[in-house]
Amino acid sequence: METGGKNSEKPKNSLKEFLTKPLISTDSKVAQYSGLGITLVVTILLFLWFGKWLDGKLGTGVLFTLILTFIGFSAGFYSFYLNVKKLTEEDKKENPKFNKY
Repeated sequence: METGGKNSEKPKNSLKEFLTKPLISTDSKVAQYSGLGITLVVTILLFLWFGKWLDGKLGTGVLFTLILTFIGFSAGFYSFYLNVKKLTEEDKKENPKFNKY
């Protein structure tokens, strides 16, 4: 009999393994790409809210709301673009088979 080989290891409990395994791993591409969209929306909404707040305090109509919403969209989209570019480059390095374009 072997005392230190593979046969001495306990079999893994598949139910316990299933229940303790996270649904989405933190390095999952799905989580990274969906986080980009959420970041874009939150950035735009924060600038919109701040513009509305400034317009209410200063009584300027919708001037700051429009300007800050445009700035928020521009900044959010630029960040979105840079992150998608970075993730795409990582994907190309990981999967050279799909590096057609």
